[in-house]
This record gives sequence, C-alpha cells and structure tokens, in this order.
Amino acid sequence: MSRFFLTLALCSTTALAAEPVLMIDGVVDEPAWTRAQVFRDFVVVEPFTLGAPAHSTEALLLSTPEGIAIAFRCAQPAGVPRIRERTPRDADMPGDRVNVFVDFNADGETAYNFTVALSQSVQDATITNENLFSTDWDGDWQHRVAETADGWSVELLLPWTVAAMKGSAAPRRTVAIMFDRVLGHSRERSGFPAASFMRPRYVSEFHRTEIDQYQASVLHVFPYLTGSHDFRGDAREGKAGADLYWKPSGDLQLTAALNPDFGQVEADELVVNFDAIETFFSDKRPFFTENQGLFDLRTPDSGLLIYTRRIGGPRDDDPARAAEIDAALKLNGSFAGFDYGVFAAQEAEHADDIGSRFLAQRLLRARGALSLGYLGTLADRPFLGREAQVHALDATWRANERWALSTQAITSDIALPGRDRRGFGAWARIDYTPDPSGRQELELTHFDAGLDFNDMGFQRRSSLNELEWTIQRERVVADERSPLRSRSWLLELQVRGNDSGDRLPLVLVGNRRWTYRSGAALSLDPIIESSGYNDLISRGNGLVRLPHRAAVYLEYDTRRFASVQYEFGGGYREEGLGGAAIEAWGGVRWFARENLTLASSFGWTDSGDWLIWDSGTRLGRYQREQLSVDLDLDWFPAPRHEFRAKLQWLALSAFEARALRIGAGGHLHAVGEELDDFVVDSFGLQLRYRWAFAPQSDLYLVYGRGGFIESAGRERDFAALLDEALELRDADALLAKIRRRF
Repeated sequence: MSRFFLTLALCSTTALAAEPVLMIDGVVDEPAWTRAQVFRDFVVVEPFTLGAPAHSTEALLLSTPEGIAIAFRCAQPAGVPRIRERTPRDADMPGDRVNVFVDFNADGETAYNFTVALSQSVQDATITNENLFSTDWDGDWQHRVAETADGWSVELLLPWTVAAMKGSAAPRRTVAIMFDRVLGHSRERSGFPAASFMRPRYVSEFHRTEIDQYQASVLHVFPYLTGSHDFRGDAREGKAGADLYWKPSGDLQLTAALNPDFGQVEADELVVNFDAIETFFSDKRPFFTENQGLFDLRTPDSGLLIYTRRIGGPRDDDPARAAEIDAALKLNGSFAGFDYGVFAAQEAEHADDIGSRFLAQRLLRARGALSLGYLGTLADRPFLGREAQVHALDATWRANERWALSTQAITSDIALPGRDRRGFGAWARIDYTPDPSGRQELELTHFDAGLDFNDMGFQRRSSLNELEWTIQRERVVADERSPLRSRSWLLELQVRGNDSGDRLPLVLVGNRRWTYRSGAALSLDPIIESSGYNDLISRGNGLVRLPHRAAVYLEYDTRRFASVQYEFGGGYREEGLGGAAIEAWGGVRWFARENLTLASSFGWTDSGDWLIWDSGTRLGRYQREQLSVDLDLDWFPAPRHEFRAKLQWLALSAFEARALRIGAGGHLHAVGEELDDFVVDSFGLQLRYRWAFAPQSDLYLVYGRGGFIESAGRERDFAALLDEALELRDADALLAKIRRRF
C-alpha cells in the first residue's frame, strides 16, 4: 500500500509546527490518533433494530491543520466473507464499506456523505431536505484502506476547503456527524448515532461535537480540451474552456466557468415517455454540482425550484439541439449568521436566438430548531419573449425529537407578449416519530392553476390540492434462530383534486417488507385507485373520467451466492378503461473478479388496455408489448484506470389501435376514426475509458452510438426490432476530453 503525505493546493494554515503529520495510508498507527475523539456505540440502523451489530466498529475523529481526519477500525474475523468488488465512483456498492456523514455547520440544512469501500472504491454525495441524497457532487478528499487478518481499517482526510463552512475564523467549530458501516454479505448497516436516512429526520439527528478549526484557502483552475469526430457526417470539432474554484475562506466560495464543457461523458438512461409529465434527469456537470446544496429547494411530488438541466438544455429556437453556455458564475458564503448564494448563467447566441439568461439568489438563516429561507429565480428567454420570475419562502421547525414541521410558499410571475400569468402555491409537512419503530407524516399541498416554475425548475403539475397521510411501522424479530431480521409495513393515503374542484382518483398505497439475516429482502406493494378524473392526459383538451383500478407488485432481492446476486419481480395492474397489464423484471450481477463486474437486467410489459393521448380530444387505446434490456460492464485494469461499457435497448409495439374521443362528463367513447398501430425502437451504446492521472484531473475517451425511431405499423417480432435497433445511427461519435486541475 503506497503512503503519501497530506497536501493542499495554495493552502494557508495556522499552527503547523505544533501539529504532527498524518499519513493517509489506512493504517491507524500515528501518535496523533491518540488525541482523537473515539466513537464505539454503534447499533444496527438498517433494519432499524437498534440492536448490537454482528461485528464491532470504532470511529475516530481528529482535527488537523490540513483538514478533518477520520478513521475506522472494523472487526471482521477470518471466516466472515469480505466483499471487495471495485465500482465506478458514485455507483451502487455491493461490498463492505464505511460512511461518514458531516454537517459542517451543524444546522441540519446540508450534509456531505463520504463513502469508502473495502475495495478502495468511493462515493460522495450531498444530503439536503433531511434525507435527499445527490451523488452528482464529486468532492476533493483523500482516503486509504488497509487489511489485517482480524479486520480492516480506513483513513480519510476532508480538507477545510471541501465545502462551505460559516464562521470559519473561529478557533473552534461545532459539527454534526454520523458514522456507519455496511457488511456486504448480509447488508447489515450499523451506525452512530442511532439515525437512519429511511426516516423523515436524518441530518438533524447527527451527533454534535466541537473540534479545533483551522483557516485555509484554495484556488484551482480547471482548463479543459475536447475533440470529437462524428462518423455520420465525417465532421470534427474541438472546444476549449475553463472552470475556476476560489475559496479565500470557509465563509466565501466562488465558482466560475468560461465556455464550459457540458459534453456528456455519462450516459442518460433510455426513456420512452408518452406521459404528460416530462422525465427527470440528474446532472453530473461539475459547475452545477459544486456548492449546489444551498439552492436545492424541493416541493412535494418531486418538484425542484432549480433544475440545472434547464441550463444548456434544448434550445428555444431548435429544441432538437442543446444550447451552449458562454459563461456561468456561482457565489456562496455566510455573513452575520446568514448563508447566501448567487447563481448566474448566460447561454450563447444562435441565429435568431440570443440565448437565455438564468439568475438565482438564496438566503438562509438557521438558528437552533428554526430555519428560514428565501429563493428567487429569473429565467429570461428572449426568443420566446418570455420572462419568468419565481419567489419562495421556506421554513423548517424541528420542535423536538418527535415533531418537525416544514412549509413553503411560492409565487410565479410569467411575462409573455401581451399578457402576464401569475400563480401561487404553498405546502406544509408534519413529521411525527413517536418511537424508534414508527413514524407518521401529514402533507398538505395547494398549487393553483397559474403556478409555473418550470422555466428554471422542475414541476410535475400545477392545479393541485392534495392531502397525503403516511403511516409506517417496523418490527424487529428478536429470535436469532429466525431467518427474518425484521418486518415492516407502510400505508399511504392520497386525497387529491385540482384547483377547479374536479376530484382526482383517491390513491391508497401499501408496502409490506421482509428483510432476512442472509441479506435477502422481499417486498409486496398493493395499490388501489378510486374512480376519478385525469386532468393531464389530454394536454389541456378536457377531463378524462377513469374507473377504479388496482395493482400489486412483488419483488425479491436474493442474498449473494458466491460471486452472483439476483433480483426479480413481477406485477399486475389495471390500466386504461379496465384492461390489465402484466409486468416482469429481473437482473443478475456477476462479480467475475474483484476488478471486473458484469450486470444484466430486463423489463417486460404486456398490456391489454394502454391509453395515451394522440391529439386534441382524441386518445388512443392499444394493446402493448414492451421489452427493455440493459447490459453493463465495469473493468478496472489498473489503479486509476477504468473501462465501462453500457448497452441499452428498449422496444415497444402498440397494436389493435382504437380511437376514442372525450365526451360529456369526461367519458371516453369509441369513434370510427383511423388510428395507426406504431412501433418504437431505441438503442444506446457507450464505451468509456477514464484515466484519473492526478487529483480531480481526468482523461476520457468515449464512444457513443445509438438512436430512436418511431414508425407506423405492427411488429411483434422483437428479434427483428433488435436487428433494426442495431442499425440506428442518430449518434455515432468518438469524444476525447482532458481536464486538468492547476
């Protein structure tokens, strides 16, 4: 195991001579560790039994001039399987691993997750809104793992510049911290303190402790260069630009980008979406993931007031092409007890489109149990003559360990040629946790018909009045002879209507889950919907009355069998006007070697009554067969080198087309209009090589090919559809990218 000294670029610290030097090599043997805070009271938190873990874990916390140092000592005697499979950064980890979660300001607003696996693989994430994780962020931190016959140990260093920290000039600071450890073979998670991200309160439950604080500053410049070759048009293109990251102190951070490279080296999932609600995609672009937690303001129904994929997304003058960005800037800091943030981005001009402009500002005050915030956004879209302003006030009150209240009020003001459109929305959520085994949540939402924050945010719908009540209980199986570790159940009631007084279907969702000591899990999900109106499916062309419907799903994740693990499931649901759909899915992961993993999954749907919108007041009723297949390969031929292959195929055949029109009372009736059967075929292949030749410096070689086609007719031979998919070449290009940190 190589050993190296802690370093920081352009870092200034105090009291260096008085501090011993740590070496981050995974071996917790330096004398400095004798001064560390030690945490040993780990309990099982997944499932949330709070019992003694199978094997002991010890965590150490030490403040140094270079950063916050953390160590784990994990007992794992011979005979207990050790799972060391390598995974790409931020991918799901199947093996043994440890986590440290840090809320640097100890205010319950934003925390950071640092995960290190026994295999040396890592994952990092931001946590906002108590328990919402985003792995889009990639931080600059150090780690190493070491093994012995009786266990393994980990050392981490989190530099003082890794995140924004208010009050950075003080000699001491209070941080909130959570440690946990996962046993790969049984999936048991133990942690300190007794908190779980499966519960409504998580970050605010972290353990608070005081540590020494050291001042640090950093300035990094990330120039990049890309070159691509389009094999379809035999065209070549080059591009250059730079990102800048400057942190003069913990209270101020500036991130800027000039002609930023937002080319995709990560492949989005293939999606065929016929719904009225768009598909949400995460964002891995470095500028947008850095210091973004302060701006991460959510709404019920998975809404997001700032959705960064809007910036550099489809052009207003040509939606088939992505907009380029001339420049972007983000400023985060704290002053007089307030956290603040300013965000700006300007898209490039194209023909008649002079480029959209995006602005946002955020102010947050967190004090004790109460936090208050404001967020304002502006999206100026000159090509459409559209300017959208959104203002939101939010508050969270954590009354005590049992009760928490979150609330938000939102206004939108859309200026269009000749008319303006204004809207209002508000929601409140009450979380009640009476004891460790149960919780309840009551959520009330009102969005009027004019509310629209989609120009810079992600809004699934407006015109909604909803009451949602959730009850959840978990029961621990104390008998060690039982194969079961725990049983849990959840019941959720959704009562909804739109702002015009139309009753949307009442929904009752259930979940019954069994977890086993072997690491397997079984889940049963019944869903019941009452009759009611669907006010989205026709895209504003009238209400559609739907009958009551039901669904049930069953899924089983197996324990690990040597080098193989499986999952499979199936379901039955009623859809359309009373027809049935059968679904089946499954997957297998083969850990061929510790540095080579292959995974395959499939999904199948056979529907007898698929109802989708066609145009105006006309809908189509189809029989549908749909197949999706994913193949993935992850290979790590040498340290800091990785090769990934990802293949996705999705095919859909819709036949027995019947045209329907919306009639009186929203009832659908058959009409003798011709409606075509159709076929959708979509394919994507990405081959990606990455060499991490220095900290936060990478060389990528990426080949991508694929396409999408929708054609009239009927085709139920999926082998023929696969042959057709393999010929698709909407995209066929090779990209080389180098990004270097200075």
